[in-house]
Amino acid sequence: MKYVLLLTALLTGQFLFAQSSDSTRPRRKLSVGLEGMAGVSFGDKTIAFNVGGPHLKLKFTPELSVALAAFPSLLIVDSKAEPRLGIGPRLDYRSFVLIVPAFFHNKTDRWIWTAGVGYKFH
Repeated sequence: MKYVLLLTALLTGQFLFAQSSDSTRPRRKLSVGLEGMAGVSFGDKTIAFNVGGPHLKLKFTPELSVALAAFPSLLIVDSKAEPRLGIGPRLDYRSFVLIVPAFFHNKTDRWIWTAGVGYKFH
């Protein structure tokens, strides 16, 4: 009985979606690919070596986009290196990236802001 209901739901969904397509509108192409980024950022007595993590991107043109990103990083504070995850905005122009990651520092209980540049690998 449950297979009949599943088959009915699938077939009904196919007919509903088939009727909703508009052939006069141009379709946008879906592009899927991998993208990597490596960068370095500097702050108050702080250096961070960053790699590109997940981000929500808004593309204005194929060459220009802005994003809210996560930056897995090696953070060096007071000559001590520790892995940290930074968050902040990112501006992509062609293969160059401007980044402004912020890192929470547990020992001082404050956010450390850094700014830097990166290079995007396609």
